[in-house]
Amino acid sequence: FLHHYRRMSSALPDGILRRALEAESPVLDLSQGGHEISITMGLPQRFDKEGELAFNLQVEGETIFLISFNIAPGWVIDSPAREILLITRLQGTKGAYGKISMATKALHDVSPAPLLLAALQGLANALGITTIAAVTAARQISYDERYAASFQKAYDEFFAELGIQASTRGVFVSKIPIQDKPLSSIKHGHKLRTKEKRAFKAEIQSACTRFFIENRRVQP
Repeated sequence: FLHHYRRMSSALPDGILRRALEAESPVLDLSQGGHEISITMGLPQRFDKEGELAFNLQVEGETIFLISFNIAPGWVIDSPAREILLITRLQGTKGAYGKISMATKALHDVSPAPLLLAALQGLANALGITTIAAVTAARQISYDERYAASFQKAYDEFFAELGIQASTRGVFVSKIPIQDKPLSSIKHGHKLRTKEKRAFKAEIQSACTRFFIENRRVQP
C-alpha cells in the first residue's frame, strides 16, 4: 500500500487523489440514451478500510460494479516487471441486476467486468505499467467455499475466457494490452458483433489513458 499510494501521489494532482479518497473522482462519462452512466475512481464501497482504490461503474450516481486494484512491485508475484497493476476484486452490487443489464445493453453489450478492465488498462498505459495481474478465486480475502461456484465464475472463468492462465503462485498474469483471441476462434455469425465490442473497449482504454495523461501531476 505504501508503494501504491506513493505512486498514485506522484502521478496524480492532489485534487484528483483527494476526491478519490474522500468521495469519488470522475474519470469517464459514458451516458447513453438518457441514462447517466459513468466510471469513477474511489475507495470501494463497503471495503473502504482495506486500502485499495477502485474503478466504479455508476448508473444514475449508484455504483453497480467495481474493480479494485493496487499498484505493486513486480516481486510480489515473482514477476520481472518493475511494477504491476494487481486486481484484487471484481464485484457487482447486490440488487443492481436491472441496472447492470441496462448499462450492458447501452454500452454496446459490453458487460461491466471487461469494461472496467479496459479502463484499468488505460490507467496502466498512462503510468507506463506493462503487466496486469489478478488473484484467483480461492485467494480472495472474502472467499467462502459455500459460494465457490460464484467465485470461480467471477474470477477464474472470467480470466480464463480472456486466455490468461494462472501461475503456480495462484495469480493470473498478462502483458498489457491483454491480447484478444483470434477472430478465427469466434463462432460464425458472432464476428461482427465481437469486432464492435472490441472497438468499444479499445475506445474506453484510450479515453482513460488520455484522462490520466491530461490530468497527471506536473513535476517541478
